[in-house]
Amino acid sequence: MKKIVLAFTLLVAPLWVSANNLIVKTGTLSVNDTIAKIETIVKGHKGMGVFTIIDHQAGAKKVGLEMPQEKVILFGNPKLGTKLMSKDPQAGLDLPLRVLVYQDKEGKTKIVYTDPTKWQEGFALKECKLIDKMVKVLDTITDKALQ
Repeated sequence: MKKIVLAFTLLVAPLWVSANNLIVKTGTLSVNDTIAKIETIVKGHKGMGVFTIIDHQAGAKKVGLEMPQEKVILFGNPKLGTKLMSKDPQAGLDLPLRVLVYQDKEGKTKIVYTDPTKWQEGFALKECKLIDKMVKVLDTITDKALQ
């Protein structure tokens, strides 16, 4: 019995931690319109740019599968990102910034991203003021995308 509880804990605990690291917002626009809006907002921020947009639905279609709309937009400011990665190269795992936009089972558009404050715990970025800037930028961009 102890082995079952231990196995369950080892398998499920990372999911709890991961879920606590996410910020989820609900939007009223379609996935495509939300991604387009985020892209426009990002391009309007000095020093920021969009690196790529990943279309998971299109990928599924290529292999004969279907899924609701789901896209990830990767963006950032290379100057700030480089400073973070200089403090801890492993921060590059979560950079550039990324926002997932998808349609849930009820047809609502969800905007999801990892809370950068959690990077302070996972990487050697404790008391790093750049994290506060990233939190503000992500909040601003995603809040504007909801309007």
